[in-house]
Amino acid sequence: MEKSVSYLKKQRRNTVQILYKVSLLNEQIDKIKQELLDNTQFEEINDDLSAYITNVLNQFDDLKQELKKYIPSNWSWERLPNMIKAILISSAFEIINNINPKGIVINESLDMVREFLPSWDTNFVNAILDKLN
Repeated sequence: MEKSVSYLKKQRRNTVQILYKVSLLNEQIDKIKQELLDNTQFEEINDDLSAYITNVLNQFDDLKQELKKYIPSNWSWERLPNMIKAILISSAFEIINNINPKGIVINESLDMVREFLPSWDTNFVNAILDKLN
């Protein structure tokens, strides 16, 4: 079944928001996955989206390690704002797993950066995501 653009944007946004919660609150990934299954914290998330986000969370550590390879040497993962980490993880999942075309993922990721962190340099995010395969 072909998913609409608005559904994909909502999926991407919800994923980023949950990843932000993981980073910001230092929440345990297993706890977040259980909340998704129990639907206790995320009433607006359907089963499809819950499964999608669970897959992202299952790959979280591997995605983070892959992204760290492309962070400029004068930066570190720990220095990045939590929202940037969330956007990078979500985008890396889509790119590495060939869920959506890389160009679309990058463009929409940059839109989220502009929306959530208007002062952040989008070139930084673009350069990292562009190196992923």
